[in-house]
Amino acid sequence: MATAATIGVSELEGVTDAYKELMEKASAQDFGDIAQSGCFIPVGLDEQSHPVYLVLANKLPLGISGLDKMMSYMCKTLEPLVTGGHYSIIYSHHGLAQESTPDRAWLLKTYQLLPRNYKKNLKHFYILHPSTWLKVLFMMMSPFLSEKVWRHKVVYLDYLQELPDTLDRALIKSKIPHIVKEHDKQLLAQPEVAETVMSSMEVLGKELMSSFATPFSVFGGTDPSKWDNAYGDNYKSSYSTTNNQNDSDDDDDEDDEDDSDE
Repeated sequence: MATAATIGVSELEGVTDAYKELMEKASAQDFGDIAQSGCFIPVGLDEQSHPVYLVLANKLPLGISGLDKMMSYMCKTLEPLVTGGHYSIIYSHHGLAQESTPDRAWLLKTYQLLPRNYKKNLKHFYILHPSTWLKVLFMMMSPFLSEKVWRHKVVYLDYLQELPDTLDRALIKSKIPHIVKEHDKQLLAQPEVAETVMSSMEVLGKELMSSFATPFSVFGGTDPSKWDNAYGDNYKSSYSTTNNQNDSDDDDDEDDEDDSDE
């Protein structure tokens, strides 16, 4: 898949040095292997003509270096789009290899290096066939995420049939690997298992979110001056900056939605 031309960073908001470095490396990288793997592909438009992309976990590259390269490829592809309007991503989780599994630190680092446009203009982040581990991971990351991202943009899809009609469902299903479709059939054939898992997750979610009622209780205390003991100064400063920025993002998003309703 050919990637679009990179736009100037001056057109992006909240550009970090880490992002600049990422895109400088991307301009000289050969992404032929990533494109050929099919781990990140376009799957049409939604009903409002916003682009939709599919990420396939079973085709992700191995190791942190591979994930970094894939992230560069995604940014190089999406960068020309994020200043002009909304976009959505579907992440198919089944078949993720252990060697391709990012830890929380990598996810947080990646989230924080992205310019504001990527977060603000992300319309939906659909997660197909989420595991219990993945849901817990997102719960643990929720204090670092904008409430708008956590509550309104992340959408769990337990079955393929739950893909919304606002998307090109036929095209998306045609790009879903056979092993994912077989996994979906197994889940549908055992609804009592899925119901038990969902019930357990609801209880676990309430317990974890109750913990988050006191900021960072899961991460070792509520005093920001002590965060650097466990995570370093960067976490303390980036959390403050990120949340201040997220508050602004939410306000702007609400303004955008109000404008679109007029």
